[in-house]
Amino acid sequence: MKTEEKILAKALEMFNERGVEYVGLRELAGILGMRVSNITYYFPTKDDLVNRLSIQLYDLNSSILVVKEDLSIEQFLEMMEQVFWNQLKYRCLVVSFVHLIGQNKLIAARYGDTQTKRNTVIRSNLEVLARNGHIRIKNETELEFLTSTIALVARFWISEAAVTWQHLSAGQQINHYIKSIETLLRLYGVESAK
Repeated sequence: MKTEEKILAKALEMFNERGVEYVGLRELAGILGMRVSNITYYFPTKDDLVNRLSIQLYDLNSSILVVKEDLSIEQFLEMMEQVFWNQLKYRCLVVSFVHLIGQNKLIAARYGDTQTKRNTVIRSNLEVLARNGHIRIKNETELEFLTSTIALVARFWISEAAVTWQHLSAGQQINHYIKSIETLLRLYGVESAK
């Protein structure tokens, strides 16, 4: 494993365990057995390091959350479930989301564009499901409601799960939120897909 990859992997591990806000570059360097200058060679600031991790999460989710013209409800739920597993892997970013948007200029600068793209993909997939007769959406207001509600669950499920469902395993937590999305879709005429 290259030095840069080792830094990213250990930073992700430590951020997930302790929180992004509570791990500094000196502590990370100490755990890795290297000097801070070795880290800053690759990542001049902690913000640069956190930003790179956020790009990794973005890339993972972008490879999964795509528009499919032959999409079924089951495939849509599986897509969302994989996104949730990715978020769990990078949970430090999702749990610290509000803090990061306020503190990390690199992440904040990308957020609006990222969110617009995510919502567009969710919306497009809902339109596919409607065209293919899997759900019934009466008007633009319903489509917007469904899109924004699913996007909201996708962005913040992990924070609520950490508080409300901490007694459940990660898989059980994810299943709870996937079932919530499935139930929401069922309100629009969808039979149970999972």
